[in-house]
Amino acid sequence: MTSIILLKFLHYLGLFLAGGLGVAGAILAKNHQKAGIKPAAPVQASINMLAWIGLAAIILLWGTGIALTYLVYASFDLGWAFHLKLLGASLLLLVLAGLNIHLSRSAKAGTPPNPAFMKAVPIISRGALVLVLIGVAILTSS
Repeated sequence: MTSIILLKFLHYLGLFLAGGLGVAGAILAKNHQKAGIKPAAPVQASINMLAWIGLAAIILLWGTGIALTYLVYASFDLGWAFHLKLLGASLLLLVLAGLNIHLSRSAKAGTPPNPAFMKAVPIISRGALVLVLIGVAILTSS
């Protein structure tokens, strides 16, 4: 039981970090985009750091989620809603990994990130989060 409590704590911590960092990074990027100015170097570094910590939080969610699934249910055969949640979580992981790779390459090359890619990231991320939340809502309902 102690391991389940610890895993849930870490899982909730990952949720807290991923959500907060995702919102903070999006607000910073959107405000600079609206103002039509390039973020200063410290702000760009902060956005990159937020993205990396957000990716680490998603990886923490995956690790603790897999462990909790095995400890609590002993199976991944939890129905279509669970698989919908996993689909959304997989999309989110792929998008955040791609974002981090893109931002790193842009920073190393000294070029701004691709605007089309940066515009697509929040749309795909939000869609993925909707899938996750719908899956969780259905899964945790009786």
